[in-house]
Amino acid sequence: MKVICARQAWHDALHEDRPSALAVAAEAAVIGRKFGSGDKKVMVMLENHEGKEVAKVYEVRTDGVQETRSGRRLTEARCIHMMTAGIVLMAIDSLPKMLRHFGHFLYSPIVNGNDLSIAHGLVWLGSGLDTMTERRKQRAYWMAMAALKSHKMLVAGNEAMGPGAVCMFVEDRTGEKMNPQNWARDWQEVWDRLCAQIDKLDRQALKPISAAIERIREWDEDDELAA
Repeated sequence: MKVICARQAWHDALHEDRPSALAVAAEAAVIGRKFGSGDKKVMVMLENHEGKEVAKVYEVRTDGVQETRSGRRLTEARCIHMMTAGIVLMAIDSLPKMLRHFGHFLYSPIVNGNDLSIAHGLVWLGSGLDTMTERRKQRAYWMAMAALKSHKMLVAGNEAMGPGAVCMFVEDRTGEKMNPQNWARDWQEVWDRLCAQIDKLDRQALKPISAAIERIREWDEDDELAA
């Protein structure tokens, strides 16, 4: 797991990385060379201990021995991925529950409807737009969801939703027409407030992950100096 930025780390920490059979074989050969070609080798296993997967390291003989221990072999890269992912997941778990769901909606590869629902509620309640007239409030409520989806597209490297796309999104849910030609007059301020709330929540959610990444990079630098 390469750590590039907090957003990427959030996604990759929840992504099950399964290399190809050839990649596993190549990595196993590297590990074998590191620990010598005698009658012993180091084996890293992933075993189940009281419902939790735990990495175990064993030194075993190779000559005349048939392996019977249950578990999955782990390559060196796999172990590093697990350790890095664990640090990032601990940072995610340090967030308040609702903010975790907000971040999961934006960055998790296993996002679900509950993540979207909670993220939508956080944006809407924090925007302060519930004082408008009932008709405008109904549209602004769905604009909050459109703003979330637009932000998710933006942080993934795609174009954000424009006024026309937002108006169509809201129309599909309310059945009432929104004219994008009147966007600047009627809805730009509402959209800006929603986007500002999302930016604020995004920064809050990523803060502990960014701190964890800095620690990981410091450890990597220390290892390079020691080597």
